[in-house]
Amino acid sequence: MIRIFLVMSLIIALVSCKVKNTNAFLKENTTAQDSSYYTIVSYGFPNSERLALMEMISEKWKIKYIEAAGCEVTEELIDNADVENKKTYAAIEKKYGKDWREKYEKDLEDAAMKQADIMDILITNKTFRVQLKKCNIEIDGIYKDVKQLKGSAIYETTIYGYDEENKRINCCTVWVDTKERTIKI
Repeated sequence: MIRIFLVMSLIIALVSCKVKNTNAFLKENTTAQDSSYYTIVSYGFPNSERLALMEMISEKWKIKYIEAAGCEVTEELIDNADVENKKTYAAIEKKYGKDWREKYEKDLEDAAMKQADIMDILITNKTFRVQLKKCNIEIDGIYKDVKQLKGSAIYETTIYGYDEENKRINCCTVWVDTKERTIKI
């Protein structure tokens, strides 16, 4: 069992560690789909849990992250990313104030707590568990994308899992009310 885990971890690390065109991110960064968002360039081994939390609060902060490279990076890429990010950080500071990073980190912590709360509401709901069975997803094999609806206590949550061949199984979208502790499928 431990060998399987180690092999899977190695495979994930190898797949996640990819090299992208060093200058490609600059083009992507300057042609953002929505100019109302601040774009921060990232590189290195991705922290998928943190990325999910950042996506959860991106509407509030209007900050998006793009991946310039995986684990293998060059000095040129790091320097270019840092130059672009310094400009972005200055613009964010101008809008949100000098303590924006502390506020942002606090929102990430709150989002992590909200994720746990959402999961608690979901797994204790009988209707949701029936829906999971229809989708052939085990309760411990749930993946979710969460988006808060305009500052309310309601979160649009897309539920999915993976089959034995590692193909994504889209199950359903539910609306989780964390205040009332209810869901709507």
